[in-house]
Amino acid sequence: MGMPLDLYVIRHGESEANVIISAGEQGDNSLYTQDNVTVPDRSWRLTATGRKQADCIGRWLVAQQQLFDRYLVSPYVRTRETAATMALPKAKWEETRVLRERSWGEISTITKEEFRTSYKRNWLFKNTDPLYWCPPAGESIADVAENRVHNLLTSLNRKSDAESVVMVSHGDLMLALMLTLEDLSDEEFMHRADSPDWRITNCTCLHYSRRDPQTGRTCKRFRWEQTARPVFNEQAGKWEMQVEPWREFKRPLLSNGDLVDVVHAVDPHL
Repeated sequence: MGMPLDLYVIRHGESEANVIISAGEQGDNSLYTQDNVTVPDRSWRLTATGRKQADCIGRWLVAQQQLFDRYLVSPYVRTRETAATMALPKAKWEETRVLRERSWGEISTITKEEFRTSYKRNWLFKNTDPLYWCPPAGESIADVAENRVHNLLTSLNRKSDAESVVMVSHGDLMLALMLTLEDLSDEEFMHRADSPDWRITNCTCLHYSRRDPQTGRTCKRFRWEQTARPVFNEQAGKWEMQVEPWREFKRPLLSNGDLVDVVHAVDPHL
């Protein structure tokens, strides 16, 4: 048994919920209607933009590889629609709930103002502790990593040895996967969560590989990652792929002195 050689993980395209949340962040809460706030998270469809993003990433994937050994998809409607719109040749999708979005619990369909008013203490922790912060009755990123991501990797290790696997999932699940596969420290995760350079936009693809892109040699663990995402070209009036260079990562091992340096980087609180 062993891990896949290549793992392509794609976030769904722009969804109706993304539009509602984005408008709210700009101060427009008009889309938080009574009908909308009672829609289950699993039921949101893609927008027209989301379908174009999915088509764009699908064409790029086919250019990378015509066929995959295994196709996995979250059972949420927006991921199903993304997978179908990608139109990968001869795809046979397996639905798996471990790929579902992180649960936002009681705050999944409320405005920021209502969240701040109704859950004052929880609101304070949201931005100061993005790894361990848990929405009321929801999941933290750490919860998703320790529970569902580990289950996913165990399944891949049992069933997808040396295969090429494509998965369609959600942004926070992908953050939890990145945290786990790359053995990120709490501090590195905090840095990435706060940096626009690491943002997982709609239809972003994280391609993890055990194969050295320069030499072709393989390792036992995933060791290289390449990010690709659809970006709208205003001048050309169409969606195009933005592909970043491959990057290599290694599991961090810390000496006693390294641990002391990390501790001293935090000021005493009393």
